[in-house]
Amino acid sequence: MIWRLIIVTSASLLFSGCSIIEKWQQQKSEANVTEQAADYCIVADQESDVPNNCDLRYWLAFWVEHDSLRWTQRRDKIDQLGDSPSDTLKKVLLSQGKGTPYQDRLRAQGWADDLLPKLSQPMRDLILVIIYQPSQQLLEFESALTILTRINTNQSKELDAQKERLLEQQQQIEQLLKIEASMMQQTDSSENNERNN
Repeated sequence: MIWRLIIVTSASLLFSGCSIIEKWQQQKSEANVTEQAADYCIVADQESDVPNNCDLRYWLAFWVEHDSLRWTQRRDKIDQLGDSPSDTLKKVLLSQGKGTPYQDRLRAQGWADDLLPKLSQPMRDLILVIIYQPSQQLLEFESALTILTRINTNQSKELDAQKERLLEQQQQIEQLLKIEASMMQQTDSSENNERNN
């Protein structure tokens, strides 16, 4: 009986010890995530007076919240922002949604170029991976598409011009054939008249 009591007590201590260790590890993990998130700062100096400087959740929520807005709505918000690092990041984020014209996305790349050196290294790496590089690639695709469209348009115009020239040449050939046929008729008619006389 005593052995059973010792075994049950030992087992409950063992399980509660595991539970305590598990909770401690979870708290430590959450603390690490919080510390790591604090590294994602707009301005590397965490003591600086920048709103939401190291609040990565705020910036992700801002981006998600405004992503579904039409371009005209996002452009109006951009026009109201200044040149501070936090406003510049907002302008860059607002310029990433669907429907942003090429020139405005290109301008946002310029803002990002100005902003990147001011960011903490983790935030700079994050912005490069999730915003700057994809946007740059999209700009390159759009630029290539514009060039291809221009080439296709020019080729289409050239084909139309060639068709027109061929049509003109065909009409000229038909006119020449009519003239030749008319001359042949006149020659045959003249020969017949001479024979009849």
